[in-house]
Order: sequence, then C-alpha cells, then structure tokens
Amino acid sequence: MSTPTTASSPKNLRRTRRSRRLFFAFCLSLLSLYPIYKNFYNGRAITTYDRHQALIAGRSEFYNPWQYRMLCPILIEGMVWVYDHTVDKVYPIEQKIHFHFDETSEPTPETKEFIQLMQTPGAIKYMIVFLFFRFVLNFLVFVLAWRLWRYFVDNDWLILFGLIFVSLAMGNGVIASDLTFNTYVDNVFYLLAACLIVYKKNPLWLLPLMALAAFNRETSMMIPFLFFISQMDFSRFTLRPPDLRAIRWPAPRVWALVAGCYALFFAIFIGVRLHYGYRPPQVWKVPPGPGMLKLNLASSVGVKSYFEMLGLFSVIPFIILYTFRRYPLLLRVWFLGIVPAWFAVHLYTVVTYQTRLFLVPTILVMVPMLLWLIENGAVSGARPAEPVPARR
Repeated sequence: MSTPTTASSPKNLRRTRRSRRLFFAFCLSLLSLYPIYKNFYNGRAITTYDRHQALIAGRSEFYNPWQYRMLCPILIEGMVWVYDHTVDKVYPIEQKIHFHFDETSEPTPETKEFIQLMQTPGAIKYMIVFLFFRFVLNFLVFVLAWRLWRYFVDNDWLILFGLIFVSLAMGNGVIASDLTFNTYVDNVFYLLAACLIVYKKNPLWLLPLMALAAFNRETSMMIPFLFFISQMDFSRFTLRPPDLRAIRWPAPRVWALVAGCYALFFAIFIGVRLHYGYRPPQVWKVPPGPGMLKLNLASSVGVKSYFEMLGLFSVIPFIILYTFRRYPLLLRVWFLGIVPAWFAVHLYTVVTYQTRLFLVPTILVMVPMLLWLIENGAVSGARPAEPVPARR
C-alpha cells in the first residue's frame, strides 16, 4: 500500500520560496538591530555625532588615522542632504519632537548626555541617518556572508545559525567605539571580494572595489592578497616534507591585476594624507610596537582583551586548529593567509580589546569553517577535505 503524493505546482513553489525569503529577511533585519542597541548600551555610540562633525571640519579627535577614513563621512553627508530635501520637507522632525526629562527624575549621566545631544540643532536628523546607515551596513554584511557561506555550506538553516552567532559577536565587539561605520564597510568590501573570488566573477571588479576601500580603511590592504592566494594552487603541496616547488603560482595577468590594485590603493592612501596634511599616528595607551604587544599579551589590559575576544569568536579558533586538516583547501588557504597576519598586525599596533577589529577574519574565514565542520564533520572524520567545486 502506498500513500499518494501530489506534486507541488510551480505557483506553490514560487509562493514557498517567496515566503521563505521574506522570513529570512525578517530574521536578518532583527539580527541587524541588535549590534546597534549594544553599541548604544555598552559602547559609545552617543559620541558619533560629535566625532562626525569633527571629521567634516578636519579636526578629528585621533587625526591619524581617523581623518583619512573619509568614505563613510562623505556618504553620510550625502544621505543627510537627501534627507533634508525629501523627508524633512514633509515632516521636519526637529520642529515636531522635543526631548526633555522631568526635573524630579534622576537621569544617569548617559541620559543627560543623550538629551543634551537631542537638543543640539541638526543632531536628530544626523542620528536618524546614522541609525539607518548602520542598519543597512549590518544587513549587507549578513546578506553577503550568507552568499559567501552558501558556497561552502548547503543548509540554509545552518547558515542562519551562523549569522545569529555573528550578530551576537558584533554586539559584543563594541568596547571603546562609536558606531564605527568604516569597520563594517570594511567587512562589506572583504565579503564582496570573497564572493567575487569563489563565484569566479570578472576580477577587474577588484579595481573599483579597491578604490572605494582605500578611502575607507587601511585594513583593506589585504584584499588583493586574498585574491592572489586564492589563485595559487596548493593541491600538491605537502608539509612532510615541505615541497615549495609543488605550489603553482598564478598566471601573469593575476600578478598584473594585483599590482594594479596595490598601485591604486597606495596612490589613494598617500593622496588622502597629502590632501589633509600628514600627521604622525597618535598614541592611545602606548605607542605601537613591542610595548603594545606586551600590553595586549601580558598585562591587565591583556586579560580584558582575552575575555573580549572570547566574547567575539568564542572557542572557534581552537576548534579550527584542532580539526584543521578536514576543511576545504580554499578555506585552509584563507585561514593561513589572512588570520595569523591579521592577528599579528593588530596585536602589535592597537589595543585589542576593541574586538570589532577582528570581525573580518571571523566572518570571512572562521565562521564558515565552523559551519562546514558541523555540516560535514560527522561524515568526513579525520579525512582531509577535497577542494570545494565551483557549484554555484
């Protein structure tokens, strides 16, 4: 005896796909809101307005490097101009809404600071634009991460689980920061480059991407390197014994494109500093170098950094190192090419309890490795993984 089944009609399938997409979009929207809330509650998002105005006026609090990261301030000024000529014409919010608190209440210093800011002419409009821009950035990070991870992982629900983890990690990585738009734009650029690589899109798109990224943040410098190592063939390379001759180097056109990307990056990097006037990097806590390394690794600040990092990526790095041989070759190459260098540079140059600075290797490499392990670990055992084919 068999149970009759009815094939779903194309119309029903389309309706199912549409409702599924809407559900995922709803979930990603909620996940995009949580880090913003944490930025206000645990970070210093309230200072974003004053710091933005200082950037526009050419007098950043930390002139080098903040003054040279001009992509996001320019985008925000453009969005404020659009807001002034559209929404504000219909509903002038600063004339309609007034913030105050009861004189008999005892507001916290943070509440007083917020009320004072909301009474500053123009501040409400800017805060609306700030919140919208940061929400869009968070949402873009999640969508692009989904697209990238989908190359390695088949299960959409597992990918959503990974994005829940990333949302919590982003919410934990807000110590000593305002809304730090350039940090999340940096994640967007790396994810765009990674999607371009795995889906074999026209690599010339790297040139305009690098032009924008160079105006945004110095850490984008590793995007061409990510593309370069992705074009190398390590499939015959072995560590025991190490045989460097087994590595196949990219074609000359890859070298030329990477060289062009770096020429473009450094032209913009230097040009921006010439435009605003170069000043030596400003010191926070201790100067970059051995002193910073000691501060991050062997001090009370280092203890704080360890626990803040635990809040960002938990024990994922240790899981990856323990199971490293199982992963697809491309993910292993990305891990070895990006993660150690990223950690070394930041440990040497900045106070690492600002763990938002480690979101790029977390989202780009470590979380997809963990998701791949969850999906494939039960069947792969200790067997090294084969390279993932270009299936999408």
